[in-house]
Amino acid sequence: MDLAVKTLSIFMVLFLMNSAVAAPAAGNGSSRKTVTLITHEAAPWMAEKLTDQGAIFYALRKVLEKRNYELKVIFAPSWIRAKMDAVKNPAIDGYAPIRTIEHQDVFDFTEVIFESPWSVGERKDKPIPFHNLESLIPFTAGNVQGVELRPGIDALVKKGFKIEETSTQANNILKLATGRVDFIFVDKGVYRYMMATEPSLAPYRDKLQLNPKSIVIEKYKVGLKKAIAKELVPYLNSSRKELGHYLEEYFEKLETVPSFVNLATL
Repeated sequence: MDLAVKTLSIFMVLFLMNSAVAAPAAGNGSSRKTVTLITHEAAPWMAEKLTDQGAIFYALRKVLEKRNYELKVIFAPSWIRAKMDAVKNPAIDGYAPIRTIEHQDVFDFTEVIFESPWSVGERKDKPIPFHNLESLIPFTAGNVQGVELRPGIDALVKKGFKIEETSTQANNILKLATGRVDFIFVDKGVYRYMMATEPSLAPYRDKLQLNPKSIVIEKYKVGLKKAIAKELVPYLNSSRKELGHYLEEYFEKLETVPSFVNLATL
């Protein structure tokens, strides 16, 4: 073979090998698009130091990666600030989780894709006969200071219903466990998170439970700016069942996988 031809052949082989190494594989991280959401701290649903930044973003990541999206989450110091930045900052694609629809000129919104029961926590040896709100009047409830009472509870207070408030959810659950209140108001996800990660509650894990009847089911959506919403809103709407599966998976890992618990402890 002529030396010039042989040399050219070697250069061609090296060029093709380098090109194969440099080209990104289909579907890997380098070819992914990014969606940026803003939120605030509300463990275990959203918290910067939690595993996968909380249960909601764990579920969203699992679903979005199947659409070749990488999820980036920004944490604001408050929900009011999160909403303001979502509107004003062009680098932010949306915000979550949302109960109240606002700024429809900027955002399109998913259907309800996350649900969170506001529940009655009780002792297993003294379950509450909870048939309706009126049936709670004879008992003393526990609540955390600053946590809004749901509709209908204020009317019970006017009829003599007693509520004792405390500073933290851990204290609230401890008051229930030690018999200082008959039951507590608590978000189901918060209860499961606290019971799995709070050392002071470990002795009571088998002694407390949530009443099967909820006070109310909170419903949440995701708001996305209109350009990206065209693709992702219909996709997230169609993924509601899958998102619910991943939410449950997150809490099951909290309750059963020691390494996951350690990562998820603030």
